[in-house]
Amino acid sequence: MIRTTMLLLLCFSSCFLSSCVETRYLEKLGLITAVGYDQADDEKITGTMVLYQFNPAMQDVEKVLISKSKTSKGIRLSQNLETDHKLVSGQLRITVYGRELAEKGISHLVDTLERDSSIGNMVYLTIADTTAEQILNYQMTERPSNMGTYLYNLVRQNVESETLVSPTLQEFITDYGSVGKDPILPLLKASDGKVGVDGFALFTRDKFIKEIKKDKIFFIRSLMEDYNAGSVEVELPLEKFEPYLTSPHLRQEKDKVYIMIDSIKSSHKIKTEKKATPSFEVKLKIESRLLEMSEEMKLSDPKALRLLEDEIGDYIEKNIKEMILMLQEQGTDPIGFGMEYKSIRGHEDLSREKWDKLYKDASFHVKVENKIIRTGVID
Repeated sequence: MIRTTMLLLLCFSSCFLSSCVETRYLEKLGLITAVGYDQADDEKITGTMVLYQFNPAMQDVEKVLISKSKTSKGIRLSQNLETDHKLVSGQLRITVYGRELAEKGISHLVDTLERDSSIGNMVYLTIADTTAEQILNYQMTERPSNMGTYLYNLVRQNVESETLVSPTLQEFITDYGSVGKDPILPLLKASDGKVGVDGFALFTRDKFIKEIKKDKIFFIRSLMEDYNAGSVEVELPLEKFEPYLTSPHLRQEKDKVYIMIDSIKSSHKIKTEKKATPSFEVKLKIESRLLEMSEEMKLSDPKALRLLEDEIGDYIEKNIKEMILMLQEQGTDPIGFGMEYKSIRGHEDLSREKWDKLYKDASFHVKVENKIIRTGVID
């Protein structure tokens, strides 16, 4: 009797709960994979939305909707009137902000994403070199089935290959809300029939203030995250290596030697002391494989290999110093020196305004140790 009663209660509860679930037919849904926002006239913003629409008689169909409003939700309302598919955000993978809009600040639009329970906190945030509309509506030479999915995969594979710092919604919100650290996002560019990552967008608070090109990404990322399989190209003065060239008579008429190192394993440490004027000691240790060189050298000679290690280390050290100085001059701190300074006892009450003033006068001492553990293919 007890078992029968419990079974009846379970069946009744299941029916009651199932009646609360909204039935959604895939063919009637417009799955949003990407959204973009640009500054428009009259304090409005232009919203660009990329959809997947499913049709039993056709393959997966991409559709792009563009409209204007004063809020992101107003844009969604307007775009709902332009399609016979119900728009849903559960498959949103990436958001693109136009340059002009990002320069004015994007916190209000990021906050909207955070408040939407249907959107996960692992959505990627990016900045467009021009406008988000151009990026999302760009006609590539090899047109992907869905631009939103393509951009998501583009960023993801570069994050996984340790080229980019992960630009998720969660990480942006964390950096934006922290004292002593500023957000940093990938910068997208469309040209020559392709859309790709052209560098990093640096922020002060929620405002995009400066870009750095892709060949400089390594020198910031190496102080933010350790590498396990990274790579970087360096250029060194050729004259220092003349005694070790395999065929000096075949030397090309140039004064640089270009080297690619990969399989980089790195570790970094940032230390500071309790001083009125911040002073930071930055140490970076690198182990790498020599993959390619533009000149042939006698690497079997220990002196040549040692010289190469030292010169590569000096090159990376010089570029890191220049990058830190640039960040300091621009008043942006994506590396998180301020957070390190705040962690010292007695500085727990550090405010953003106070750190802005201290950061301008801070000093930095950088030391890079480089070791080549393997040599690969040499051109």
